[in-house]
Amino acid sequence: MAGSPVHAEAQAGDILVCDQRGGTNGLGALFLVNPTTGQRTVLSDFGNPAQGSLGAGGLSGVAVRADGRIFVTDIFAGEPLGAGGALFEVDPDTGNRTLLSNFGQGAINGYLYYGLAVDHKGRVIADLQTFEPPLFTAAAVVRVDPDTDAPTVVTDLTNPGQGGPAGGDFGSLINDLALERSGKILITTLAGVDNSTTAIYRVQPKTGKRKLLSDCTNAEQGVLCSLFGIDGIGVEESRQIAVNARGCPTAYASCIMRIDPETGRRTVLSNFGDNCASGYCSPEGLAVESSGAIVVSAAKSDNLAGVLLRVNPVTGGRTVLSDSDNPAQGPPFVVVSYIAIVPKDSDAEGHC
Repeated sequence: MAGSPVHAEAQAGDILVCDQRGGTNGLGALFLVNPTTGQRTVLSDFGNPAQGSLGAGGLSGVAVRADGRIFVTDIFAGEPLGAGGALFEVDPDTGNRTLLSNFGQGAINGYLYYGLAVDHKGRVIADLQTFEPPLFTAAAVVRVDPDTDAPTVVTDLTNPGQGGPAGGDFGSLINDLALERSGKILITTLAGVDNSTTAIYRVQPKTGKRKLLSDCTNAEQGVLCSLFGIDGIGVEESRQIAVNARGCPTAYASCIMRIDPETGRRTVLSNFGDNCASGYCSPEGLAVESSGAIVVSAAKSDNLAGVLLRVNPVTGGRTVLSDSDNPAQGPPFVVVSYIAIVPKDSDAEGHC
């Protein structure tokens, strides 16, 4: 998808969508989606040099601060290109980009993988994977002050003194993160042989200590599932946690899981069915609206066209909000990787 974006100011309640292969030359696009009409507008074309530093086709996160500042990560856009990730700031009015942090250089470096949030002090929380892709055998959560470009490590999965998970043949990695209103950080993790052990940990933001909340391979905590190869986690107003998952409730299905924040118990909120029986496959990206509704992206089972779905938090019922097959709603999605909601000034920061 090419072409100049139509400028549209981001408003509270609007949905921001990272598309890894959108934009000029497939270098990425940040969409702005109207929450009422589903209208899609390209706010920032990461292949358009007139809007600032370019992406590298690896957009991996978007988060919005309470004051409206928008932050976006790309796995590979650090300098020199491909040596690490990049953290951008995107102007909410023009879509122009500023490179805030280059994770291709410096003492704290690596690839900015899926997962981005903003804490109550306005600092960016990101998922940093080290070593070369695709293995990403070491992972950490980092905190960046967007005014000083000063990164610090919050928690390092190679440090067993901070807690699990235990690394396997491929080490341990983080697949997404979200902030609770307390400021604690939730991370979805993969570990073990073939990354077969998936779990959600709660991280203390001051000490980096990690505590297991929900082991997705433990049937005593509810429906078994896998978090491998999928992102999307958000915190509801009730403090319950919504997460995209695979292999639930059956081996060939995908679903949105709901997790109790105290016990870690898992239940299926919305079942996409065996082999995409619902007509939609593989939810990716997840955000919680102020109404409590959950927004995810998915692909149609018949032609893989991208859609945004709004999920009823009580029934799990899904309705189509924005459909790439409908050109009247704007340019189509190509590969959606992450979703955020523009908050009200009083909303808690994060991507939920």
